[in-house]
Amino acid sequence: MPSCSECSKLVAGKCAAFEQAQAEFGRDVNPIGACVIPIVEEYRRQIRGGMSVLEIGCGTWDALVSHCKSVGARYEGVDSSEFYYDKRTIATRIENLRDLSFADREFDFVIGNQTMEHWGEYGCPLDVGIYQCFRVCKLGGRVMLNVPIHFHGTRDFLIGDMARIRTRFERYSSNIKMETWRRDAAPLEPYLPRDDYWVLRNKPAYVLAIDAICDREIRSRPTLRKNIPVQLLRTLNYPFSFNVVRSFRKASALVDRLIH
Repeated sequence: MPSCSECSKLVAGKCAAFEQAQAEFGRDVNPIGACVIPIVEEYRRQIRGGMSVLEIGCGTWDALVSHCKSVGARYEGVDSSEFYYDKRTIATRIENLRDLSFADREFDFVIGNQTMEHWGEYGCPLDVGIYQCFRVCKLGGRVMLNVPIHFHGTRDFLIGDMARIRTRFERYSSNIKMETWRRDAAPLEPYLPRDDYWVLRNKPAYVLAIDAICDREIRSRPTLRKNIPVQLLRTLNYPFSFNVVRSFRKASALVDRLIH
């Protein structure tokens, strides 16, 4: 499991992926966000001509679509928004993952780069999103999703509940690889982004890369609770202690505005 000392992007004691990510994304990037650079390089090496690839939450970064074009693979991307950071996304379909419109067993690879932690914040429960990924993946194909841990997003990823995450994938795969990136940051400094939340105050953020072979039949779609406002869904998907912190921050910001 790659520590920073083992990563190909460690050059002269610095993370070359960090500068590359800022240049390619055209915006500020946090240290664990830069891990998608070497992770996606691994994905690209496995995509060959004639294959079909679906990217979930594709945003504006074209690393996968450009590779697919160069090798003669089919690329499709979905995003819930037409624009991301004021740039038009590369999505071939604008739709929520919960309503994914592709046919069953259509893709060799289903890929998501640091998007899964936000599904529940946009009205797609995690179980529904994972079901959709495996539904459109061919038997023997692979679902490859990387996600930040101890950084942001919904409960499983904010807290880092590895057993719960694995269990969700085991419904569709008997061959799951869970690999951590930057959990051991040395010789770089650990990234500690959550000093505002006592549960994670001294826990470094890192990236979890999941590679699951689709080798089990599709189960029935998980039940989707209807008519629940997205804001309430977000709250329900966060730990109770984190909701306390969020409420305190909002209250403090309101008092500050009233005073000034």
